Amino acid sequence: MQVNWQFNANAYEPNQGFGIHPPAQKIPFQITGTSILETKDKTGGYLKVEFTSPQGMVTQNYNINNQNPKAVEIAYGQLSALCRAVGVYQIDGSNECAALRGAKGLMDVGYQKGEEPDPAFPDRKGYTELKRVYDINGNDPSKPAQAQQAQPQQNQPQGQAQPLQQQPGGNWGQPSAAPQPNPAQQQATPQQQAGQAWQPGGAQQGAAPPWGSRQ
Repeated sequence: MQVNWQFNANAYEPNQGFGIHPPAQKIPFQITGTSILETKDKTGGYLKVEFTSPQGMVTQNYNINNQNPKAVEIAYGQLSALCRAVGVYQIDGSNECAALRGAKGLMDVGYQKGEEPDPAFPDRKGYTELKRVYDINGNDPSKPAQAQQAQPQQNQPQGQAQPLQQQPGGNWGQPSAAPQPNPAQQQATPQQQAGQAWQPGGAQQGAAPPWGSRQ
C-alpha cells in the first residue's frame, strides 16, 4: 500500500520499547520486508517490518496512523531507534519504506509479557517479540554516547518527541517545531500545500485516508 508519508529519524529522539523466533540477545538481523497496512477496525494504519536472523523471523508494527497521538509518538521513537541502528535516516511511505529492506543490525528478542514459560500455565504459547535493536557493532541507538561513536558522520540536531498537534489545514502527526535538517529536500508537494495529503497521527478533516474511507 502506498501512502503520502515520509519519516525523518533526525526529527525524533530514539526510543526502544509477533514472530516465530526464540529468545536471543544481540543476534544479527536483516530486514527482509516492509509494508504499510490498515488496522482491522479501519481507523488507522501501521508500518510492518520483518526482521530475519539465522534463528528465525520476528515482526514489529509501528503505529504511523492512530487515533491515539501517544501511540504515534511512541512509534516514532521506536522508528527513530531502528533507522539510526541501520543507518537509514529517511524512509518514504510511497514505496512502503523500501529503503529499510536489506538493512542489517543486531536485536534482542524476548517473550511477550505473560508468555514466559511456566509449568503452572501450560496454555501459554511462548510468543516472542522484538525488544531492542542495535547497530551492527552492538551500539544502542537510544544512548547518545554510543550513537555518536557508531555514526560519527551524523552531526545534525535532534528534535524532541513532542505530543502530536493538529496543524493549520487539519493535518495531524507533525510537531509544530520539528527541525528540518535539509530544508531544500523537505519542500511540500502541491497536494500537501493545498492541505490534501494524509499525515501520520490522523487523517485530515474532510480528506479520506490513503487506504479508503473509515467505517
